[in-house]
Amino acid sequence: MVDDCTALLAHPQGIAVTAKRTYRLVAAGRCVLADEQEPIVPELVADDGLLLADCDLLSFKPGTDVVVTAAAHAPGGQAVTEMTAGVTAAGRAVTLRVVGKRRVVRRNGFWAFSDPEPFTTAPLGWREAYGGIDAIARERLDAAVLAPLQKYTPYDLKFATAAAYPRNPVGKGYVLEDRPDVEGLELPTVEDPDDPLTPGRLFVGHPDAWSRQPLPAGLSWVNYGWFPRSAFIGLAQVKLPPGESPATARLKEVERGWAPADVLTGRPAEARFHVKAGNGAAPPLVFPTHLAGREEISLSNLDPRDRAMTFQLPGERPRISIRPLGEGDREATAKLMSVLVDVPKRRVSLVWAAVVLPKLPHIPAHGPRIGYRVEW
Repeated sequence: MVDDCTALLAHPQGIAVTAKRTYRLVAAGRCVLADEQEPIVPELVADDGLLLADCDLLSFKPGTDVVVTAAAHAPGGQAVTEMTAGVTAAGRAVTLRVVGKRRVVRRNGFWAFSDPEPFTTAPLGWREAYGGIDAIARERLDAAVLAPLQKYTPYDLKFATAAAYPRNPVGKGYVLEDRPDVEGLELPTVEDPDDPLTPGRLFVGHPDAWSRQPLPAGLSWVNYGWFPRSAFIGLAQVKLPPGESPATARLKEVERGWAPADVLTGRPAEARFHVKAGNGAAPPLVFPTHLAGREEISLSNLDPRDRAMTFQLPGERPRISIRPLGEGDREATAKLMSVLVDVPKRRVSLVWAAVVLPKLPHIPAHGPRIGYRVEW
């Protein structure tokens, strides 16, 4: 019998039970319960600014995250210099442009990009997407201020600089100003095909002009401090470059509904925090409402054996009942928080959560005394 991965969390806003189940992807697009279950992730896992795994215990997310771990594989294993790969989940498609390694070069007195190198497999993480930190500009802008502060905090302040790309400070290709040492700069190998980096867009020009730059493209977790997730976790206002006002500024995340419009105008402290901060998938794969857990997912050029892999989520929803202190069992509706697709392992994990509001306030210390049951 496979043990279900479950956890309970009690706090003043309610009592939440999280249940996680992992399935193998097998022939004919079926999901079969895996013998080895992925454990619940109790807290976020990060590595040098990159969010490797978000906490599974975020039980108040208003919608479902779909997160895909994968690499791009050239069709037939034949080397290419450019290809597309992507995901379609519940009818929503995300396409990535994947190119070979490139650098900034100088041609006939103008900046240009080198021809992409051939490849058969390419990683699809945020480090390969557009973004990063302009290290030279950082020294000029704020390194002298941040360096003395570093000894007072365990957190790496290199990402606090105004020379970092707010959408993806771990990427590559982000440079503020035209200067000779830009030659040889590594360029992103994963892009939004409708919003690529070009030589004409290479130089940002002003630290507050980042919103005009290409959107980073990816399929994995977005860190809490990255925009637009930061818009729901305390960001007061997006600074605008000289000559722009909230009335004239364009912000792609606002236009696409990924960020609130008032992030351009400024908002009071009580409006800066929202449960949407819990959703950490790539913005196109954050669903505004909860999926049912039986949707179809298609993967294009993400598996070396199957160029077009399609499967249907298992359709199993747990029945969860919770017994708060001083009360009887109360059944709570389980909602799908996350769909985690691991293509190399051919596995998919579904994270569900159910919440009840007890009659009496509860705190984490009450957890061991609260009863709950999860049935599949």
